[in-house]
Amino acid sequence: MSAERLPSMAPDFTLNDIQGRAVRLSAYQGDKHILLVFSRGFT
Repeated sequence: MSAERLPSMAPDFTLNDIQGRAVRLSAYQGDKHILLVFSRGFT
């Protein structure tokens, strides 16, 4: 697996927010900096 070179664009994807509404990453493109954190769980 190769490391990403910065800066690079993340692929677009959709996740649900805490209210269950779908949120697309592309909705924030060009707006502000976005930091993505993927947790493995609450362990």
